[in-house]
Amino acid sequence: MKIHVGGYGFQGLASIEYLGDFESESRMVLNGLAGYYVAAERAMGKKEALYRLSKFVDEFFVTLEVMDGGALSSKKRVSGKLERIRHCRIWSKSNHIYGIAARDSYLDGIAGKTELSAEVFNLETRKVELIRDDMREVAAACISIPGLFAPYNDVYVTTTYLSQIPVSFLSEGDTVILNLRDLSTDKPSTASEVVFRAMEIRSLNYAKIILANSSCVSVGVKTRVHSDNVFNYLDRVKRSV
Repeated sequence: MKIHVGGYGFQGLASIEYLGDFESESRMVLNGLAGYYVAAERAMGKKEALYRLSKFVDEFFVTLEVMDGGALSSKKRVSGKLERIRHCRIWSKSNHIYGIAARDSYLDGIAGKTELSAEVFNLETRKVELIRDDMREVAAACISIPGLFAPYNDVYVTTTYLSQIPVSFLSEGDTVILNLRDLSTDKPSTASEVVFRAMEIRSLNYAKIILANSSCVSVGVKTRVHSDNVFNYLDRVKRSV
């Protein structure tokens, strides 16, 4: 039996508070920010993992917010639009905002053999694969978010864009933390947002089709995490440790 943990953008973090029942489980399939947290937690403990995760979100918050594609609060609406324009200019010439060194600084101290695995999309073979065995590589693959950093080893990106949660390698009896984004809370207002929404709906449908044809156990996630509440959410998780 394996536990599947992850999710797209800030919402991916909501999986963390559902991990308590699975602390003894060594076989997990991961993606996104929650996947990074699991790898860091297994290597360094909860407090250090949460510290690093919070630092990661803080350092890359603006880009993560732009990529999240969700509704902006009124106080951020103007600055948010300007940031989107700035990021689009960079993305028109590059596949990342930050270099490899920025990503690798969050991998220091994460090492060792592991039964954890990271679900990734191979841009060369166009297939979903698993990065496994090495804890550092699993953590690196989880935060190789398209547009934030360059693909891991030049070819691998985390599957949050493909299916939001890691469900491409489900087996009978597996447990999935069902952490999908809620699309009812905001309405696209620009052409780029409409395109992004269409892609997101497709990723949701892809995940739902796979789940409907599997015999796994689903654990529903009720918590909603977005740019306006992400730091309060992380503070609450820290206090519970």
